[in-house]
Amino acid sequence: MSSNIRTNLEAIIKGIQEHKILEVFEKYYHADIVMFEKGDSTNRIGKDANRKAEEGFVNNATIHEAKVLKVLVDGNNSAYEMYMDFTYGGHKVQKTQWALQEWKDGLVIKEEFF
Repeated sequence: MSSNIRTNLEAIIKGIQEHKILEVFEKYYHADIVMFEKGDSTNRIGKDANRKAEEGFVNNATIHEAKVLKVLVDGNNSAYEMYMDFTYGGHKVQKTQWALQEWKDGLVIKEEFF
């Protein structure tokens, strides 16, 4: 099972790098997905609420670079560290963040960003 998770995670990362965030969200995220931004899941429960948040990012951001620094897969859990350089709402942002995923039925059911 973890090999499927690794393959699916690599597809998600590739989708981010190829500006296909919404496509990979539809394909690899569970209907009951809960997403957290630094421990806050306000309005980020379920696929519809998270789709709105993802669309908000995609429609306001221009990604210049998305570089993976580390990838970890252990059972039904995975994580990756990514350096991102993007412009959001006219502001240039450069940051490195961790994304931690919990998987169910080959789909991401929980994702946290730090």
